[in-house]
Amino acid sequence: MAITKAAILTHLNSELNRSETDIDEHILSAMKYISLTDDFIWIEATVSVTAGTVYYSLPSDYRKLMTIHLTDEKPLEEITWHQYRKRIAGRTDEDDRDEPNCFAMHGGFWYPYPIADDKYTATLHYNAYVPESETIDDEEVNAVDNIDRYYSDIFRNALYTLTKAYYCLSKELKDDAGNYFNIFSRIDYPLLRPLVKRERKSLAYKDLY
Repeated sequence: MAITKAAILTHLNSELNRSETDIDEHILSAMKYISLTDDFIWIEATVSVTAGTVYYSLPSDYRKLMTIHLTDEKPLEEITWHQYRKRIAGRTDEDDRDEPNCFAMHGGFWYPYPIADDKYTATLHYNAYVPESETIDDEEVNAVDNIDRYYSDIFRNALYTLTKAYYCLSKELKDDAGNYFNIFSRIDYPLLRPLVKRERKSLAYKDLY
């Protein structure tokens, strides 16, 4: 059963004896909190690696990198930025370009090495956080209007709990908010960890380059 913001609103009003009509910001905070708590959202995305291009931006919803593959080959080796700089210093000619076999990360970008001599398809496996919105089929969609894109029904209680926590914070009910955060930490989160299948989702690559 898909989780909707209407269901979360109904739950909050019932539990807290309120009559709110808009708690979108609290739901979004809850969604982001969960995505930053654990590796719950795994993404598989592709990007074109083109000849001569030195670096590529990390996806805008990037949290933690898993692997980078080139056209179904074994994962590229990750090297340090210092190692990359030492290797690239000796490659100044187009004749030095080749199929990348490793990469470095620096300043929100990833740098394949060697610099590509041709066009390749890179597949990134990474852990993501929930963005405020994203473009789907050329339309900007708010995350709170598309909750089941990120979370299946097993996250329902966690979203209920954390939405109430953020709502109470907004009303300066700090003790109540603390209680709800404790419920998430002691009850909701420990139950989620073994239940969540760490499956990657295929989404569009959000390359800012």
